[in-house]
Formats: sequence, structure tokens, C-alpha cells
Amino acid sequence: MRNLLLLIFALSMFPDIYGQLRKSELKEYFLDAEFFFAQEEYVDALYDYMELYNNGFRENANINYRIGICYLNVPGQKDKAISYLNAAVNNVSKKYKPGSFKETKAPVDAWLYLGNAYRINNQLNKAIEIYQKYKTLTKSADEIRYTDQQIAACQIAIEFMRNPVNVRKTNLGSPINTSSSNFKAVISGDGKTLVYMTELPFYDAVYFSKFENGAWTEPVNITSQLQSDGNQYVSCISHDGTVLYLTREDNFNSDIMVSRYENGVWTKSVPLGGNINTKFWESHASVSKDGKTLYFASNRKGGPGAMDIFKSVLTAGGQWGEPVPLDNTINTPLNEDTPFITDNDSLLYFSSQGHTSMGGYDIFLSRLTTSGTWSDPENLGYPVNSTDDDLFYYPWNNGMIGYFSMFEEGSFGKEDIYALQPYADKPYYELLADLLSEKTAETAGTAPEETYTQPDQVTETSLTKPVETKDTSITQPAKKPAERTVQEILLLPVYFNFDNYQLSDEGKKNLETFAGLLKTMPDASAKLYGYADAVGPAQYNLTLSEKRAIAAMKYLVSLGIEAKRLSATGMGETNFAAINKNPDGTDNPEGRRLNRRVEFEIFGIDNEKVIIKRPLIPEHLKYKKE
Repeated sequence: MRNLLLLIFALSMFPDIYGQLRKSELKEYFLDAEFFFAQEEYVDALYDYMELYNNGFRENANINYRIGICYLNVPGQKDKAISYLNAAVNNVSKKYKPGSFKETKAPVDAWLYLGNAYRINNQLNKAIEIYQKYKTLTKSADEIRYTDQQIAACQIAIEFMRNPVNVRKTNLGSPINTSSSNFKAVISGDGKTLVYMTELPFYDAVYFSKFENGAWTEPVNITSQLQSDGNQYVSCISHDGTVLYLTREDNFNSDIMVSRYENGVWTKSVPLGGNINTKFWESHASVSKDGKTLYFASNRKGGPGAMDIFKSVLTAGGQWGEPVPLDNTINTPLNEDTPFITDNDSLLYFSSQGHTSMGGYDIFLSRLTTSGTWSDPENLGYPVNSTDDDLFYYPWNNGMIGYFSMFEEGSFGKEDIYALQPYADKPYYELLADLLSEKTAETAGTAPEETYTQPDQVTETSLTKPVETKDTSITQPAKKPAERTVQEILLLPVYFNFDNYQLSDEGKKNLETFAGLLKTMPDASAKLYGYADAVGPAQYNLTLSEKRAIAAMKYLVSLGIEAKRLSATGMGETNFAAINKNPDGTDNPEGRRLNRRVEFEIFGIDNEKVIIKRPLIPEHLKYKKE
């Protein structure tokens, strides 16, 4: 008892010693957390913020706000952000002081992050409600514009998720995927070399594997071969698998690096020379099959957005030429990133915040036209895209297989690498073995090299018409040139009345003809694109165009076409076939009628034997991009 009284007396004499020490420790946790947060090291920041939360800061709106943002950046735990951000928005202030240990309130944009949390977790109607609330609290025109875009993304996501695309997903499994995050996978053109990233304690490692005997070999950590400090990330690999492109990132800069596979090891990575690396952020690069064209993302000046896609061509002297930004068909006022060009140089896959997105970055595909321009980007749809950021979709074999990292319940780790097959029903490893066998035969000279045929605009003909064409290449003059049969297919659109998605009798006839064609191609699949004219709200027309595509798809199913062979996408007021207004600004009903349509695209056919044609638009009605 006497000892207890002495202890009580001692504590009463020095009442602040424990409190001052504890406050000092907590402030240290706060400063560490803020440092990691600024470096975007969200897992480390989360640990320190949780120490504060569990030691008297449970009601602190600022700490709840920071914890919520951290969880939004941790794969597999993003659902936890909602409760913390809900706590944060109960006490917000326009006078918020970031970085202050004494700050107990959250900034107004906690409402924006809460909307993002609901969107990412697919609670889309709730996200729209929160975004609307945030719009009443901010005066910034840019923030209001951004928030309107997020609301539109939620509405698009609702429609996309109602009509998922047909895609087969295969987890690459062990030994590639582990309990850690595995991401940024690239594969050589011959399909035999895989390089990717794995998150390890204290650094991100580069791994390398070979496809042998029908499976991927045990991966090798090549980080030390590259002489990387754990801050280099896979970007792309050359077609023959001997040149690896990476990005080296620090707090202020990102440069594109290159390493070569020589004598069984990878050389030390060195900066890509020429005009590519600058004081700005070069985040990603993709090289063409012949190694002479580089597509890369950068926040340098010259493009319309913060991050844009640029193109550089190798000069005769072996130097990269002056980069040129891709036109505004691809680049937008927002961000574009992770471009990949396919082996045929005709398909560009990339991620964008600025096109028709279902939230954050979505993955898009654009096609090179015969005029040398890029077509309007196509959203790859759900479930390839999600309501979260979707980046780094690696298209192999001209998009036959796409390699992509994602988190799914029951997966190996935080993120796993998946193979996505948009057009094939065969299991992944069976398809891969078949494709590798074909490539081996091509290399041996027993099969022609795969090429891409871009359909031209030609005069209208019958639906299917055999055309005899002669091979004009002359390799042995003594021999008669071989002849081959090419099938021309004219795909007639289905047209609709104004503000309507009901099929007309003429439209049904076109669909019946198209169904008959698909029945002659049992291995082919088709995608239906719905469009609208330019009268009415853009969001309304987007929904209307999707209803048109779905109506056409349902009619094809009623004619005996399997639903799994079809997908429907609404494109809204995009890719106009004809003018909506005359040059003097007056209405052009004839042109608008040609824009209210559903068009078809066929996949899984031999492009050397089948040429797809579209009906010509009269010259006086043709739509010309400004």
C-alpha cells in the first residue's frame, strides 16, 4: 500500500511526462506516414496512420481521410476505404491544412474520394449520389467538370455491366503468380519469353521465364542482372525476345531504359538515347515488330493532355527521330498511358481517362485505317475494364491473347497475371500451344506469315461475292503466279428511326442475311456497335445507341446465333458515317439517318481470304473530321 501511494504521488508531481512522450511518438508516426503518403507508398503509410487511429485518433477526420485514400490504393482491400471516408466527410473544412499534425478536419475533396470509393466497389448509384453532393461543395470549374465525368462513367459502367463482353480469363497460376502482387507481364512475339514484375519486401523485382514443354519454367529474378535498385519496371519486349524495354522511376523523373539478352543473361539496362528521355516523365514504351517505331507515353509539351502518347521513328543513322504526339483521336485533355502496338502495326491498345470510360483509366483499341489515321477508340468493355484504373493490357499475337493483371477473390496474391481471350473458346494453354506450333511452322517456311488486311471503302456489291485475284509477287519468273480465291463480304448496317431502337423490316432483313453468313462461319464471332446522330443529350444518345446494338443482338440470337458468339456496345455520338448538319449549319436529316445505325465487326476469320466491305456514303454526305 505504501509503495502504491508513493507511485501515485510521483505521478502527480510529473503529470505531463507520459503525455509529452506519447505525443512525441505519435507525431513521429504522423510524419513518417505523411512521408510515405507523399511517395505513394500507401502500404507503409497505412501502417503508421493506423497506429495513430488506434491511439486516440479514431475521431480525427484527417486521419480517417488519409487511411481511406491508402486503402483505395491497396489491391484487394479497396472496400475498406468506404467506412473511413464516410467518417472523414462528417467533419470537413475549406481551410484544411495538409501535413499538419494538429489538423483534425478533412478537406472538402474527401467527398470526391468517397464517391471514387463507392464507384471502385461497384456501388454506382451511391457513387453518383456522393458525386452530386461534392458538386455543391466545390467552386472549381475543373473539379465540377471532372466530377461530371465520374458521374457519366458510373452511368456507362451500369450499362457495360449489364452487357458483359464474351472473354475467357485464365490465371497463369504457379510458378508465375505468387502471394505477392504480380503485374506488367510482356511476352515475346514467338511466345516463348515472359518478363514481368513481382512485389517483394523492400523492392519490386523483374522476373524472367521461358515457355517449355507446354508450361512456363520457374521464373528467375533478373533484377541484379539489370543492375536495378528495384525502381525499374517492365515496359515491353522485342518480337524476338532479346531486347527488353523498362522504365526507371524516382521521385522526380521517369526514363525509358533498354537491356539486351546476350549469352544467356540480361545486360545492365541503359537509358534509351536520342530524343526519347527528357526532364519530363516518360512512363512507358512499346516498340513495333521491326524495332523501328516507338510509341511511348510522356507528360512533355506538345500534346493536349497531362500525359499523352507520342511516336518516334528510327532514323537511317540508328537514332530515334523527333517524337510526334498522336492526334486528338487518341490523345485527350486528360491522361493516356501504356500504349502497345501489335505485330501487324495496325492495332493500338492503350489506357485512357479521357474517352468513354466506366471509371478511371479504361483500356481502348484503335485501328489504323487505309488513310494512315487512327480510328475512334473502342472500349474493350466489361469485365476486361472495371470501375477502377485499368492499365497495361499487353496484346499478344495481334490481340488473340491479352495479358493483364487484376485482383479477384480466391486468387494467388494481391494481383495476379491473367490471360484474356476475347475471340477464342479453346483453353489458354491449348490455344497457346497451337499458336506456337503455327509460329514454328511459319519460321520453318511451311506456312505464310500472318498479315492484317484493312478493309477498304468500295462500291456496293452482293453480300458474298468470290473474287479471283492474282499474286503479283515474282520470285521465280519461270513459274506461273499462283491464284487464290478471296471472298468479299458487304456488311450492311441496320438503320433506325429518330429516337427509336425498334427494328424496321429492312433492318430485320439485313440481320437475317448477316445471321446466314455467321452460320457459314461457325468459328467466327461478331461485335455489334450501336450509334446515334447528334440530336439530343450525349448521355441519352449513348444509352439509346446501346439499346439499338442490344436489339440487333437479340434478333440474331432469335435467328439461332449463339449469344456467346456476340457482343453489343453502344458508341453514342461517335464515329459519324455522315454529316448531321449542312455547311451553313442547317439540319441534314438524310445524313443523320445514316448515323442512326448498328454496324458489325467479324472476328476469327482469315483476313487474307475474306475482305470486309462497307457501303459507300455519298460524297456530299460524308463526314469529315475537323
